Amino acid sequence: RRIERSRVVSVSGRTGGRVVTSQNDLRTLLIDARIALRREMGHFDADPLSKRLEQAIREITEAVMPPPSASTKTSAQQVALAWQTVCRGLKLTHEDLYNELSTRVMNLLNVKELVEPVTELLQLEEQVKKLEAAQKPMLDRLSDLRKKALETQHRLDDLHKALGAAAPQVTDDGDAQALAIKRIDALREGAHAPPAAQAGGGAGNGQAAAPKPPTEGPIPSRAVLEAVVAGSREFSKEQREWTVGECMALTGWEFTPVELIQHGDAWMAQKILASPNPPA
Repeated sequence: RRIERSRVVSVSGRTGGRVVTSQNDLRTLLIDARIALRREMGHFDADPLSKRLEQAIREITEAVMPPPSASTKTSAQQVALAWQTVCRGLKLTHEDLYNELSTRVMNLLNVKELVEPVTELLQLEEQVKKLEAAQKPMLDRLSDLRKKALETQHRLDDLHKALGAAAPQVTDDGDAQALAIKRIDALREGAHAPPAAQAGGGAGNGQAAAPKPPTEGPIPSRAVLEAVVAGSREFSKEQREWTVGECMALTGWEFTPVELIQHGDAWMAQKILASPNPPA
């Protein structure tokens, strides 16, 4: 043991104290083993193993904390470590004295309970486990939401591609959403249909191309209104916008534009024809 002690002191001096940390751990382990043996064995202090443990703990303590000299002063940490070593032994051999010391220490610290470092670590470990268990459902939920968002984005991309293939004549203006709305309007208005010469055959087939309908203004005429009521045609985009505005005024702002459009072109055309001043 003297040889081992000299090796500890020598190596700790060469390694800058790295061995001291391992010796501290060993000393703590020996103290815990002594407490456990005293708890299990009623007369452990009379056993030769008790003296061997005391001697080993003393030697390691002396190696870790060398005695003060003229140039070395005992630190507060060394004093606390020494008191901790002594008090751990008093806990089983002199329980009344240990309780009295504990009470005085708690009064000085203004606390009601002294927590052992090992107990505190176990408590912290339990708290970490609880936090991880509480965090797991949130992480799973977040993962599901990310998957659903990715699937929705893929579907949206497919929809944009389908609209682009159905209405290629509508050019990109930099806003994907606005472009999609324009393409939907173009499909609804029939702007994506092929020319009449391609659909019905050109002059080479002996058929004349159908004449283009005359250009209509935003205000529908009476003939257009009657045709819409009869169901033979629909309003153009501009005519529908004008009709919605007129119907909102005629109904006393009772309906929103969306509700008027849901009523249909024929219903709005009837309202316009029944107004005091319908278009000619």
